[in-house]
Amino acid sequence: AHPFVDVVPIRFGISDADQHYHVPLLASPFSYSTYRGS
Repeated sequence: AHPFVDVVPIRFGISDADQHYHVPLLASPFSYSTYRGS
């Protein structure tokens, strides 16, 4: 089976370049999700 999604673009802004950011990406062959981590 071919995956439903083969490219996942994630765009986000950074308001403070000195901060630490964590952007997790959860992926499977047929779906994906992302959220702003803690």
